[in-house]
Amino acid sequence: MIVKPFAPSSLTLGLQALVRRLPPSHSQYITYQQELKNKEAGDFAEQYILKELQKLPQLSDCHLFHNVILPTILPMQMDILIITASGIIILEIKNIRGTVHFKNNPRQLIRTTDNGEVQAFTHPEIQLEQYIQAMHHFLNEHHMAVPIYGAIVFPFNNVAIHREGEGLPIVMGRELPIYLHKIIEKNMGIATNEITNIILSQLQHRNPFPLCRYYQLDVNALQRGVYCENCGHFGMEKLKRTWFCRRCQHQCTSAHRQALKDYYMLVGDTITNKECRAFLMLECKHVTKRLLQKTFQTCCKSGKLTKYDLSSLLETPLKF
Repeated sequence: MIVKPFAPSSLTLGLQALVRRLPPSHSQYITYQQELKNKEAGDFAEQYILKELQKLPQLSDCHLFHNVILPTILPMQMDILIITASGIIILEIKNIRGTVHFKNNPRQLIRTTDNGEVQAFTHPEIQLEQYIQAMHHFLNEHHMAVPIYGAIVFPFNNVAIHREGEGLPIVMGRELPIYLHKIIEKNMGIATNEITNIILSQLQHRNPFPLCRYYQLDVNALQRGVYCENCGHFGMEKLKRTWFCRRCQHQCTSAHRQALKDYYMLVGDTITNKECRAFLMLECKHVTKRLLQKTFQTCCKSGKLTKYDLSSLLETPLKF
């Protein structure tokens, strides 16, 4: 069963907002656009693998997590975590095209693209070893000792892999069920619910927001206004009960919510009436006040300087 379902990474969501609001003429636009493509490719691969895992009958009694961050001695952000009666399985997903060489001494992943470009990456085995070690430490702190397995997974057959020496398993998407079956059939009677509840109680969430600070970007470079999801135009007008796009005649009652999400991810997690009017391109402070008070809690009441907390826009509580 899925305990923590797929969700796009925080950086993906932030980059989508950044690319949407940054003028194509900006000197860093192409850089951020390419970074967004890479993040979306990674998210797509993780979502694909998670969907395939849900189809496997041998995993019906297992617990699946996507994007797991736990408080440990080493940095840890696992793509997919599977809790089984035979132990814990960590999957590091890599969606890379071209030809990749797993090099030793020093350990690097070297990719050669179809056009001959050569790129060097951190060896995914180093990441996976770190995650396994950190997970052992995490469980020891909770007085639990269970086997922990790990594999590097390439979901699609669009990559040619060359490897020096031995190491942790490298598994193609289609052979993943075979790899998992060999582990699950050992069934050691491990208390999966107990481990799952411990993980849920300790889950952490990290994000790089606000991205303008993260990338040291001038906030004034951003396109302001409410975005029309129908035609991509900025500058929807606020009518009595809805937002209206004069370019395509599209109407949406909640269009301001996406604009405020953009503000949260790019500029800051709180906003004043004046800042909201400037970003949404509104004139009336009373209309703006009603929009903010209807949805958000105040975190600092002080007349004109009252700040509204935008963090609820991205909150996704988990239940088990």
